[in-house]
Amino acid sequence: MKILDQDITIKKNLVYSLKRYPVWWIILIVTMFFDYLTTTVFVAKYGTEAEANITTRFMMESINPYLGNLFGKLLQLITVVCLVSVSRRVGNFFLLFVIVLNCWAVVMNSIVN
Repeated sequence: MKILDQDITIKKNLVYSLKRYPVWWIILIVTMFFDYLTTTVFVAKYGTEAEANITTRFMMESINPYLGNLFGKLLQLITVVCLVSVSRRVGNFFLLFVIVLNCWAVVMNSIVN
């Protein structure tokens, strides 16, 4: 694929990231799982209007809280895979950034008011 007159090897970039940073990918999946669980509990307690992520909140209100939350996490995973596939440097930085955001979300969802 060519983007801005540069050849981008999507599959090669994704395979590179999966081989080079397998622990990051495992941590991403684990943090996504815990974020899903804590968001489910948080939304059950405070309602969908308390969810800060606009896309996830919309899907929770449109479909149902469980599937909407699951689709939100799926979109997050697709976004990370797409960015990693387009750019090695930026994509892998974004992978780490999403891991940190998920950890922060788990902590924020777990705080009892």
